[in-house]
Amino acid sequence: MLTAQELLAEFFDCLRSLSTSVDRCVDLFADDGVFELPYFPSIGMNSRFEGKEAVRGAFELIRSHFSSFTLSNIQIYELKEDACLFAEYHSDGFIDGTERVYAQDYASRLVVENGKIKLLREYLNIISTARMLLSNGLADVPEPKS
Repeated sequence: MLTAQELLAEFFDCLRSLSTSVDRCVDLFADDGVFELPYFPSIGMNSRFEGKEAVRGAFELIRSHFSSFTLSNIQIYELKEDACLFAEYHSDGFIDGTERVYAQDYASRLVVENGKIKLLREYLNIISTARMLLSNGLADVPEPKS
């Protein structure tokens, strides 16, 4: 059974070779595991991917733009609970078919249950994400709901 540290290391390894590792990445999650990006609703996107098929969809979306990431400045903080940790890291990835680099800083919470990822919540700069994911960048961000 993998520990939180080992699962995070495997997840990072998957990001480094995303073009060939989506299946491996999905296998790190519990059957009811959740990959969550809490700020995505502000750019009109789903924030919660629950269950392996939904998690697969999220990673396929990411892979459709990137084949790999370079990770740096990794800081891991163990929490009082053995099954949880907090991590900060930086990633750089070339947007497929371009010479543009997508640079992002993350703060992540990882919760493990029975050797699988139960929850991976990633906080990130949503403006950088909108510029990368949306066809017309920030012009496609919906107006906030009142």
